[in-house]
Amino acid sequence: MESSGPSRKAIIGLVVIVLLVIAATGVVIAMSDKSDPTSDAADASISPSTTSSSSASYKDGSYSATGKYDSPGGEESIDVSVTLSGGTITSVSATPHANVSEAKEYQNQFISSYKSKVVGKKINDVNLSRVAGSSLTSIGFNSAIDKIKSEAQA
Repeated sequence: MESSGPSRKAIIGLVVIVLLVIAATGVVIAMSDKSDPTSDAADASISPSTTSSSSASYKDGSYSATGKYDSPGGEESIDVSVTLSGGTITSVSATPHANVSEAKEYQNQFISSYKSKVVGKKINDVNLSRVAGSSLTSIGFNSAIDKIKSEAQA
């Protein structure tokens, strides 16, 4: 005996709806991991910089530089100031200079979370990849750090 057309169509429709809900849930979870500044995926990694020698020595003092980077909205920049003592960053500040609202949001997320990943570290070991969901601001920050390394090298 054949199953009736409407009940089979209802079952197929229900299966399609369940699959769509599962897919939508996966998208929401993936998006929340990207934008949640407290998620593990938003943590920064620090690795030795490839642009300078690990045996380089630096003059103690305060240094500032501007790091630029390209974003989907155009070129953005961030000003970075550090104080060095024995090649170690003892204090740091960063001033965002975003041109579009999305970049401002990411720069502000970066500013709220980067210091603990930099202060107390050897300047040669600072190379941020992603901080609080912001990876492009990290590029600008690293660019400024590279300029500071060049200026401070003994």
